[in-house]
Amino acid sequence: MFSRTIRIAGVLAAACLASTPAFAQRIKAGSAEPYQGGVPAYAAGLPGVDRTQVNVETVTVPGATFTRIHFTEFNLGPGDVLTVSSPDGAETHYYTGRGPNGTGEFWAFTTDGDTAVVTVHAGAGGPDRGKERYGYRIDQVVRGEISLNEEPGDPRSGVKTQVICGTNGNQNVACHLPALDAVNAQRPVARLTFMSGGSSFLCTGWLVRGSNANTLITNNHCVSTQAEVSTVQARFNHQTTTCTGTTLAPVTNFAGNTFLRTNGALDYTLLTLSGNPEATFGELIPTTAAIGMGNLIWVVQHPGGQPKKVGMWEDAAQTQRCNIDELPGGTDFGYACDTQGGSSGSAVLIAGTNRVIGLHHVGISGSFCRNRGVRVAQICTHAGALLTCAP
Repeated sequence: MFSRTIRIAGVLAAACLASTPAFAQRIKAGSAEPYQGGVPAYAAGLPGVDRTQVNVETVTVPGATFTRIHFTEFNLGPGDVLTVSSPDGAETHYYTGRGPNGTGEFWAFTTDGDTAVVTVHAGAGGPDRGKERYGYRIDQVVRGEISLNEEPGDPRSGVKTQVICGTNGNQNVACHLPALDAVNAQRPVARLTFMSGGSSFLCTGWLVRGSNANTLITNNHCVSTQAEVSTVQARFNHQTTTCTGTTLAPVTNFAGNTFLRTNGALDYTLLTLSGNPEATFGELIPTTAAIGMGNLIWVVQHPGGQPKKVGMWEDAAQTQRCNIDELPGGTDFGYACDTQGGSSGSAVLIAGTNRVIGLHHVGISGSFCRNRGVRVAQICTHAGALLTCAP
């Protein structure tokens, strides 16, 4: 029987892949491939006419479930705007100047489907327009390999890294509103899309109370460098509007900004987001309080990158509440709440106070079915002043 030794949060554990494979639950969502596009220079807007379309380019990646475009040599004139849109215009992202990083190089936000429309809208023309050369190039695109709109259990989703203990007890977050919003226990949780090693990945992250405005936490095995942070797209409010429906709520996207700190043994990374997401979505509060066997918990997550779910029940029949059922010592604790690929970085909250006690990071399937989170109290100690943790 084939076996290997795996490392979970710095603790070596022998695992037989045939019976208890362990999954660090970020999930590959697509691959980058070369692409030639863009314009080295574009014409100025007409005098006195604002937002003239001066260049339109359709980027198609046949068969892709979603696309993501990499720009280089990005340099727009004052007042000009470039949009990346879905063909129907339902999804539109805006970029100006030298791009969000100020370097002329960046990954645009994702668009669903295999086609994105890139349009330059020139500002009002004038006597000085045309004296400088403005333009952009496209050198890579991501070919999405899984659907971001199908449930992970649906074979069309392409999500195969699943740790379902028994029947799936996860529910749409709308099933627990307005109760969760009354204590701000789910709004700070976002779906993360990011690039790493030439591939696109999905994880979960959440705004956490810290010394830097708009601090977000996720797993080290998701994002661990400034280069990866610069590709982060954090999508907030990606959830259904009703408990059993499929209509999605309006979303807001924020880009990754600054890498703060990471640690492999505790499997966490702190970073900041651009803009001001906390003003709208608030923050979760980590706690150093002791945890014990049988403590009831919530796991707020984006399994498979799909609309936000809450793991409150261990089973679909809702007969067993999620609770801490393993305290092996070291960095981790265990529970049988269900998770899937993309759940890495989820918040594990203690029922009652709704403070965060764990950072979900691994699932073990098979006869010993268990999910595990890193104790946030230990992350608080390691992060020091970067986090503000309640007792």
